[in-house]
Amino acid sequence: MIRRRTGRWNVTVIVALSAIAVGVLLAKPVVALLAIPAIVFTGYSHVTREPVVSLSADHQVAPTDPAHGESVEVTVTVRNEGPQPLADVRMLDGVPPMLSVRDGSPRHGAVLGPGESTTFSYRVEAKHGVHRFEPVTAVVREVSGRLVMVTTLSTSAAISCRSPIRTIPLERAVGNRPGATAGATTGSGVEFSKVRSYRFGDPPGRIDWNRYARSGALSTVSYREERTESVVLCVDARRECYLSAGPAEPHAVLYERVAAREVLDAVTAAGTPVGLSILSAESTWLAPGTCSHHVGTVERTLEDDTTLSLEPPDRRTEDGCVDAHVSTLQPAVRADWDVVLFSPLCDDVPVEISRRLRERGCSVAVVSPDVTSGHSLATAFSQLRRRNRMATLRRADVPVVDWDPETPLEPTIRRSVQR
Repeated sequence: MIRRRTGRWNVTVIVALSAIAVGVLLAKPVVALLAIPAIVFTGYSHVTREPVVSLSADHQVAPTDPAHGESVEVTVTVRNEGPQPLADVRMLDGVPPMLSVRDGSPRHGAVLGPGESTTFSYRVEAKHGVHRFEPVTAVVREVSGRLVMVTTLSTSAAISCRSPIRTIPLERAVGNRPGATAGATTGSGVEFSKVRSYRFGDPPGRIDWNRYARSGALSTVSYREERTESVVLCVDARRECYLSAGPAEPHAVLYERVAAREVLDAVTAAGTPVGLSILSAESTWLAPGTCSHHVGTVERTLEDDTTLSLEPPDRRTEDGCVDAHVSTLQPAVRADWDVVLFSPLCDDVPVEISRRLRERGCSVAVVSPDVTSGHSLATAFSQLRRRNRMATLRRADVPVVDWDPETPLEPTIRRSVQR
């Protein structure tokens, strides 16, 4: 709790001293007597006792599991748990940073006697993800206004706007069971499978150089391979990715967190080992695993506002070099693992990362939240460049999920796979 003096009675003290000084200098007792009311009020402010501040807050959210874009009513009840009345209590609810207030106000004021409570409500618009409320800030003034006490009231309330994914049908982006999988996929194994036309990003070691020498046509040899299925969720949280469709709209990194969280649940439900990589100024790496403790660590990391900041990182500490991010990710990812990259594709870095991982032999899929809505010339240019990057990835045999955050994720994944 923070206590501070308001200085509310400083002017009264100055008036009293001035009246006394003028009365003495002019030898007029009547003028000096004018200081008495000011002295009385100033003395009263020092006589009043500082109240005991003991407040609690409770949140009620309805509906508890809203859909994206649905209006949610938040009801806050603040109770005076102390033995003394509080003459002036002003409250500000800790609205989750990524949610916007659509109706009412998160501010409220009341007079609270011992054991009394006050309630206020407002509405927010639900967005994808789990949004935790920040503590309620309460400002309490004592009856004379001389002191102000500022305290925070903790709460565990949250708005959970989830869109569960039952299955992940992306080809080789995630596995459907742990352990070795043979014959269902093709790659760089030892048992011949097929020969197909060369595609951008194919490893040089799989090019049929004999056929190229005979005909001059590039082709790629695929083999049946046994793979130990593991999935790495890679979240692109560089400063460049903190883009939004508007000033009051969530940014792309938040949508990446949401998508990664839903994919995590689907992958772990299938029993597939899952890991996590965060590309940012301070990269995070969690190797794949299946135990409940490991999965819990991945969940907490995705929901940690410190690891995945809600605010853009300081550009001075941001390393935007492709090599820096690849050098962090590439040695940690084995060639037989699958990588799901979450990125808004706002620049060429994720395209280059995908290309290098493909050259290494990894299976890569990209989930890209679209935050380029708008009708300005700059927005149209951004949309065009993003579409070009998606086309480049698809030509390299990398599945891309072009996700509009206003729609559920699972149907978008299925439509993307059917391309």
